[in-house]
Amino acid sequence: MRGRASSSVDPVVGIVKKDSERSGVKLEGVFSVVGLVFSRSGEVSAAASVLCEEMAKTGLVLDPKIWSKLPEELLERVLVHLPLQSLVRMRAVCKKWDHYVFTGTFTKLRAEALQQKPWIVMTSTEKSLFAYDSGLDTWHDVSIPFNAYELHVVAAAGGLLCFSNAWFQWPGMYVCNPMTQKWRQLPPMNTWMISTVGMVYEEAARAFKILVCGRLEDHSMITEVYDSKTNSWTMGGTPSPARKYGGDASLWCDGIFYCLTFPFSTLCLLAYDLRQGAWHEVPVRMPAPIMSPSLVECKGRLMLVGGLEEQMVFAIQIWELDSIKWEWIELERMPAELCKDFGTNMVPSKPLSCFATGDLIFFTIPSSTNYMPSLMYDITHHTWDWWPSSDFPAELPEVNIGQSRGISFEPRLDAYVV
Repeated sequence: MRGRASSSVDPVVGIVKKDSERSGVKLEGVFSVVGLVFSRSGEVSAAASVLCEEMAKTGLVLDPKIWSKLPEELLERVLVHLPLQSLVRMRAVCKKWDHYVFTGTFTKLRAEALQQKPWIVMTSTEKSLFAYDSGLDTWHDVSIPFNAYELHVVAAAGGLLCFSNAWFQWPGMYVCNPMTQKWRQLPPMNTWMISTVGMVYEEAARAFKILVCGRLEDHSMITEVYDSKTNSWTMGGTPSPARKYGGDASLWCDGIFYCLTFPFSTLCLLAYDLRQGAWHEVPVRMPAPIMSPSLVECKGRLMLVGGLEEQMVFAIQIWELDSIKWEWIELERMPAELCKDFGTNMVPSKPLSCFATGDLIFFTIPSSTNYMPSLMYDITHHTWDWWPSSDFPAELPEVNIGQSRGISFEPRLDAYVV
């Protein structure tokens, strides 16, 4: 287990930063002093003043006379290398910077210079959401730009989050970019009760689509697809009435939405082709009875995770789908000692929950306590580690079916809601 580190909370956006990570404070300091350059035109806002004060607290002293003469192209290079959280605050410094970060030039330069690591949105309240940053190995408390009472994150794509009171009758939906605080409420749908939700962001069109599979009030199955370009829902292909669609999010992988069925005793893999508007059952044999099966997607690879008991020995395994042979290939098993430690926390009322982001697969046991026992597996380096418990939120809202699993989220400023 990793040791706890002391931390501080950013006064502007509530970002929790560990002392061990303050090696990045130089960029923050540079950003603060760069803000002084714009004081000549009177464009420094209250946020810039706060950042200048924060720089002074770190003991990092830079001569504003020198920085005021820095060529503008070099200032832009500084901005390109700032952490995303800094860019969010930087937008408040002046209108010029607020406009610049949305230009194609800046977006291209930043993509070439930095690789934004994804976050895991773990839980939310009516005012904010709490997410784990897999790049900085820390937690962020991010405000929600609308009243999210009785709502939770059900899907994410391209820097956008989809909120809903799914699993309640006549659900509504909201989509927002928490980094820009832009949002929209979606028009009502026909679905009476949601079974599964999926989301995809279309880069070229700067638009998104949301797949909803559920039931009408007469309990007949229905599929609806929302398109942000038309701001409307259209009817999709009819789901198979012989299958019960799982309550987890549908995953987008290589142009197809995938989800599992339940009960798990009749487990199968279902797919929805968005272009053809049709559901079909994937012709792949599922492994022997799995406890708490979950689908995860890692960089275009579809994987199945769950518990398996063989010869009275319990193991947690990872399989990858071979889409050519249409079979699940065992990829990894949790080491026996880790599995034993992790398994002691598993009870029928608290099943295994798995989700993924980037190269990491997370294994967790939902809990309403202040920490959820969790392990991380890196599929690239083949390493296991415990989820960092330091800076985990002191209190969590009551965890329910919609909040018992993480949602992978790639924070971006250039993801458009409207």
